[in-house]
Amino acid sequence: MAGTEKRSVKGDVVRGHRLSGRYELVEVIGAGGMGEVWRARDLQLDREVAVKVLKGGGDGSAEEAEALARFRREALVAAALDSPYVVAVHDHGVDGTRPYLVMALVAGRTVQEILRDEVRVSVADALEWTADVCRGLDVAHRAGVVHRDIKPANIMVSAESGVSRARIVDFGIARYVAYRAADPRLTHTGQLPFGSVQYMAPERFRDGAGDASADLYAVGCVLYELLVGRPPFVGDAAGVMFNHLNDVPLRPSRARAELTPVVDRLVLDLMAKEPGERPADAREALERVLAARPGTKPVPEPAPLEKAEPTPAPAPAPAPAPAVKKEPEDAVPAPKVPVPAPAAAPEPVKTPVSAWTPAPPAPRRSRRGPLLGVAAALLVLGVPTAIGLSAASDGEDGVVETGPDGPPPVATSTAPPGTYTIGLALDDNAAGATAKARERTVRAALDEARRRSKHKVPLEVVTVRDDQETAATFTDRHPSALALIGDIADLDDLEAGMPVVNVCRSRWAAEGGEYGVTAPETAAGRQAGRYLRGAFGMERVMDISELNWTASYAGEESFGLGLRASGLTADDTVDGRGTSTPDTAKFLNDLDRKRSQMVVVSDLPSHDDEDRIEKLAERETPLAVRDVYANACDTPQDRAMFDRHDAQLPDGSLRFRAFNDERQKPDCVDFPKLCSAPAEVRALLKHRGTAELYDTTLAVAAAVDRALGAERPAVGQLDMVRAELRTGLDDVEVDGLLGHYAFKDHRAQDRPVWVDRRVKGSWKQLGTVEGLTGGTS
Repeated sequence: MAGTEKRSVKGDVVRGHRLSGRYELVEVIGAGGMGEVWRARDLQLDREVAVKVLKGGGDGSAEEAEALARFRREALVAAALDSPYVVAVHDHGVDGTRPYLVMALVAGRTVQEILRDEVRVSVADALEWTADVCRGLDVAHRAGVVHRDIKPANIMVSAESGVSRARIVDFGIARYVAYRAADPRLTHTGQLPFGSVQYMAPERFRDGAGDASADLYAVGCVLYELLVGRPPFVGDAAGVMFNHLNDVPLRPSRARAELTPVVDRLVLDLMAKEPGERPADAREALERVLAARPGTKPVPEPAPLEKAEPTPAPAPAPAPAPAVKKEPEDAVPAPKVPVPAPAAAPEPVKTPVSAWTPAPPAPRRSRRGPLLGVAAALLVLGVPTAIGLSAASDGEDGVVETGPDGPPPVATSTAPPGTYTIGLALDDNAAGATAKARERTVRAALDEARRRSKHKVPLEVVTVRDDQETAATFTDRHPSALALIGDIADLDDLEAGMPVVNVCRSRWAAEGGEYGVTAPETAAGRQAGRYLRGAFGMERVMDISELNWTASYAGEESFGLGLRASGLTADDTVDGRGTSTPDTAKFLNDLDRKRSQMVVVSDLPSHDDEDRIEKLAERETPLAVRDVYANACDTPQDRAMFDRHDAQLPDGSLRFRAFNDERQKPDCVDFPKLCSAPAEVRALLKHRGTAELYDTTLAVAAAVDRALGAERPAVGQLDMVRAELRTGLDDVEVDGLLGHYAFKDHRAQDRPVWVDRRVKGSWKQLGTVEGLTGGTS
């Protein structure tokens, strides 16, 4: 076959070459930094196989010999693995200086290829494939084999009898490839260390170790990407390493509303910083994944206590309840559970220690220490660093919000008879200064509502944690409760009769008794389009901010549809699948072909989109950012994450947002009450979302005032009042800090959309679309 030989992609081996005289190479079917995957024919058994040919050293050194010996040992163990969820290893060998692994040839695509084409997958598929990976790891870990490089490219998905199955590939080569990756002859400036940095456990950056727990961390990263469409952390190697060591990723449900707190908890437990806080093994991880599947009824867990202060156990009294581990600002909630009535004690539920057992809070640490550790790890791994070793703060005005005060307690209302209750729903990530500011904001608004009320309806506020309550259990514990307001995205049982108002955004409004107070998606897109047409004469834009032409969430409107409604020609991409254009070059060609004048991107772009943004900046193509994920309920950690992504945007970029940005100078012209409010209210407005929360409280209080009138119905009659309130807000109009509120179809009408411009690396508020263009949407 010498006359028909064809060079491989990397040029290491050629078509027609026979490895060890037995495996004839047919064609390259995959390539990576450390080798190639070939379709080959096993001449001895007359069958097709997949052969991974790794780069060799060939220097004859003792280190090289030891690396090859290690490769042989691990390949033998990998070949002994017997699982339908692991791509079978048939053989291994060394051809000259090149080691190779012979595997079963599986028809299908890697998860990396699936994500490249589809961005993200269904929740059911994400969890089923993750369960398959856990099944494969369970077999491997029990045999003492650790993969050490779990990532989308090493997971194959194939269809069998109409059902997709995920399999793990590349067992048995991790240690050898790690050795070769560390070879200075192969490591180039800026090259990532062995193991995809986006899926590496924190301990890998400290000492290079990779045990079974590190595999589970990588599984959490892959599951995150399957659900959200992007890895938990993106950016340069130094930044991603720092993120893995120090930061908790955005909860998946913040990017995908249908995800439950159980899924959030699963992902973040798999990605716990400390190995001991992850599931104990792959079997436990599998059980957790199966329990999180859609339609699976969760096993009730005992409700944790709210205080994190250890109490000595006096004898002979029973031991005190465990303390609650202090979660970071962006941690996920524990499972929602009804609070049991004070009756017979429930039967004990077996709870995996690593998944649910609360632990005392860790002492506060300076971020300088971990940062130095990252810098040292990068230097050891040969990755250049340019990390500033300056002090950092996660809190607002220098206050770290996960301080000893912790979240406000969820207490049963002690309001006097005749007093009615409004529930303030807080995400469990809103702690410390943020939680306290939001509670004080509601109390201040209730004071103002009493001044406006004709009937002086007595209203009090109690806090509701979405990780411990549902709308139904809240009304059970607070019989005088009339409404819920705040961050209700993760609250269950919204059909339980309680009217609820979503302060964060209007994307999920108009369901049952739910209301929204910010501009809905289509309205925001319509206003953004009107501004782009009027201010810049835009006629055609390309929106890659979301898969939004059919709306990512069933039955919803979308920002892209609003752009079209404004009169713009708003394209997605050449293949009609939003951000799934396979490569940047194709995207840029599509952009030129369609003559798009501007590109609209997400506030949390995918990894591919980040590359496109860089190219667009080089071409000086105008950019606009829409807040796909940011909202009025963001915490300081959320905002810090968005800031990191905004840093890649060039000056002149625009941003459209549907919430008040407390970091901008107050707009005293369009919103005079922001500047004329009492001093104690203005002090609260430095916290994100307090302006919207204040106005929401005024609107709900006005609806309560109307529904109750001068009467004081008994607690048993409040169901009728709640039913009236479920539709009564549509008849209420009220003036707030952010203008006039009137509701229709459970959504506040004509709400403002703000426009910001990127100036010297920061956002500068230009004003609202209405104020800038002189009209409404």
